[in-house]
Amino acid sequence: MSTTTDTWTPTRFGELAGDFDAGTPDGRAPFVLLPGLTFDRTMWRPVVRSLRAVDPGRTTLVLDMPGEGESFGTFRGLDSAIEQLHVAIVAAGVERPVVVGHSGSAIGAMIYATEQPVRGIVNVDAALDTDAFSARIRALEPQLRNGGVPALWDELFPTLHAERSGPVGEAMLRATSRARPDVMLGYWSPLFAGEEAAQNMMSVAITNLRAQATPYTLVFGEEPDASTLRWMGEHFPEATVMALPGSGHFPHVAHSEAFAQILAGLE
Repeated sequence: MSTTTDTWTPTRFGELAGDFDAGTPDGRAPFVLLPGLTFDRTMWRPVVRSLRAVDPGRTTLVLDMPGEGESFGTFRGLDSAIEQLHVAIVAAGVERPVVVGHSGSAIGAMIYATEQPVRGIVNVDAALDTDAFSARIRALEPQLRNGGVPALWDELFPTLHAERSGPVGEAMLRATSRARPDVMLGYWSPLFAGEEAAQNMMSVAITNLRAQATPYTLVFGEEPDASTLRWMGEHFPEATVMALPGSGHFPHVAHSEAFAQILAGLE
């Protein structure tokens, strides 16, 4: 279907729910937009509206990730999720997209790009130095597997600063976030495998993207600190790092017009 109006009718692409605007076949890279863990594709609607104004005719495919949103019930593990994503992209007729992933989906986009042809990756506020978060999740694994996921999410959500997206944006983010334990534990499975395994997964993804010369843009919601910039310089110097300050974890929601301008500048 085409999302040329603000009427959003869900369509299935393989097993995944999505919104599709076929755009104009003029050589510009299509966009595949993926929401972060617990959220659904609704978070991308402000960007899609802005993109129509600043980059009309751009092909966009907005998907709910396996197990999330209207793709609920489809999650069968991380490896399957990457394959389900590819099936959905093919079903929509999208070739060599720029894959735009928020938070955890930015890491999924990196894995996808090591297996399938893409024209670029846009990472929305997912730091690639995940050692501290991985260690925390591993330490909490027993309680997380014993029903502790909702409590952890209640603790984490305020640190994402949804309020910086304004009243409408915050209300949308709160209303669409669903902390489904089986899905969250599944997507966090690489972290539970141990520090070395988690570091190796990220290292392999970055090494492959650098070898493929895949264009990579990382958009933070706040100015990155010196240690983050140093880490990026050491591990992924080819990446373009920018920020839309004052956004918290959701720069694409807080500053949808500015974010759309970033996307519009990608070929």
